[in-house]
Amino acid sequence: LTKALIERGYEPVRGPEILKSAVWKTSGHYANYGENMYFTTIDDVEYGIKPMNCVGHIKVYQSALRSYRDLPLRFYEYGIVHRHEKSGVLHGLLRVREFTQDDAHIFCKTEQICAEVNDIIAFCKSIINAFNFSYEMELATRPEKSIGDEKVWESATQALKDALEQNHIAYRIDEGGGAFYGPKIDIKITDAIGRKWQCGTIQIDMNLPERFKLSYTNEHNEQVQPVMIHRALLGSFERFVAILTEHFSGEFPLFIAPTQVILIPIGDAQLEYAKILRHKILAQSEAYAEIIDKNESLGKKVRLAEKQRVPLIVVIGAKEVESKVLAIRDRREKTQYELPEEAFIAMLQTKIREVSF
Repeated sequence: LTKALIERGYEPVRGPEILKSAVWKTSGHYANYGENMYFTTIDDVEYGIKPMNCVGHIKVYQSALRSYRDLPLRFYEYGIVHRHEKSGVLHGLLRVREFTQDDAHIFCKTEQICAEVNDIIAFCKSIINAFNFSYEMELATRPEKSIGDEKVWESATQALKDALEQNHIAYRIDEGGGAFYGPKIDIKITDAIGRKWQCGTIQIDMNLPERFKLSYTNEHNEQVQPVMIHRALLGSFERFVAILTEHFSGEFPLFIAPTQVILIPIGDAQLEYAKILRHKILAQSEAYAEIIDKNESLGKKVRLAEKQRVPLIVVIGAKEVESKVLAIRDRREKTQYELPEEAFIAMLQTKIREVSF
């Protein structure tokens, strides 16, 4: 994901975990989202722990003078946020009070909105399709508790509608479901048991740039207010991992499995070669491999690897050490085959790289 972001022109940034309440009052979070935030007092000054990364990214934008040549500016952060959820709705990894967002904010000119939203939609669809999820999109409109002028909301909402229609995407209207600072597109995926979860989101925001007096210098040396686009692709990493685990019943595809290969030497005589092979896999491919070298029978070691649901199991005996031809068990395909060592490592690299965002 990080590589895909860099290739798409995103810059990594890091915002503070805690900011003075004065900043949250300027943003509108204090009045409109304060019941979901955690506050503390330090040296008689009130601070708020961030529930979102947007204010930190605004501060990064404000750290330098910006020109129309700089736009669009795309900042991304795997940011840890805290939100006060009621105890009754907490649910494993699916709903928590601290989570990590694959968050990004794009600062752009008004005429760049459509192109940026189109790019985000395409990026999001490529990720969802890689995991073979079914999904739907909703356009969420202005809620009762919100900030900003009605004309600004209408303009932002129309920009999102145009992007959805240009991409020929069917969508539902979620009346009043927008963020307090702007309308949004919510991407909702369906898990293995039919529940719908919001993961990705695209939000057009003309209100926070106005509140923080953001500007850039245009072609005529005039100060102009940029548009801010909030976007997340996976949403909460924790929630996405929980959904993935249920979706695949723990049988993760090779490209996202935490451990992709388990090497099982039949005896101590094959352990040294297993270590050499593991080193080659780690150094020459993007796969992660482990060795099961417990003093147990081969059957028990294979059952342990099966129980861990690792995609590929390689059993190494005297023949494999001598010939460098590996005996491979593919759990997902339920097949067994042999490959020379170099061909196996090349196959790992190909399978991992064939899924791209």
